[in-house]
Amino acid sequence: MTNKIGISCIALGFLFIIASVGLIIYNYFEAKNAENTSKSMLQSVQETIIYSQYEEDVDDGKIEEEEAPFEMPLTQVNGYDCIGVISIPVLELELPVLTDWSYAKLKIAPCVYYGTYLEENFVIAAHNYKAHFGRFSELRQGDIILFTDVSGTVHCYEVVLIETLPGEATEQMITSGFDLSLYTCTQSGMGRVTVRCSRI
Repeated sequence: MTNKIGISCIALGFLFIIASVGLIIYNYFEAKNAENTSKSMLQSVQETIIYSQYEEDVDDGKIEEEEAPFEMPLTQVNGYDCIGVISIPVLELELPVLTDWSYAKLKIAPCVYYGTYLEENFVIAAHNYKAHFGRFSELRQGDIILFTDVSGTVHCYEVVLIETLPGEATEQMITSGFDLSLYTCTQSGMGRVTVRCSRI
């Protein structure tokens, strides 16, 4: 009887090891696929970043500045709407940003979670893949983050605070008063590593 219990425990342990290895392999290939997809999309977005007709008309004096449309211009790449490119020079990271989020879209690229870059409380979310927002622990106060919209305008931000919020702290995430917040899941998935930034 004791031998049977021992054999059962060994078999169960072996199954857990196989499952763990399988999960590691799955996560690796999922992260790699996300990296390749976002790189391909980034190139396409960068190729389409040009001054919008609106900005040309303002420069030419055809319309007045106060007539500016209060919405984010976008470009479509591979069937996804993108609003621009987020760059974190200290991490040598450059990624396209999708206009809205879903769990499926987060596997492709960072997504707008809330707000717009035209006002404060602009929030961008991404997975914690190393090729996405998984290296936030390397950021420091004062680091520069750049967002280039599809019209070619560069919005410059400075890291002010790095904090970890509970997963359910949605209100705290979107009403911080900071111009830009970037966030990703902690390794456990229970919290949100959040980078707060001010426009400079």
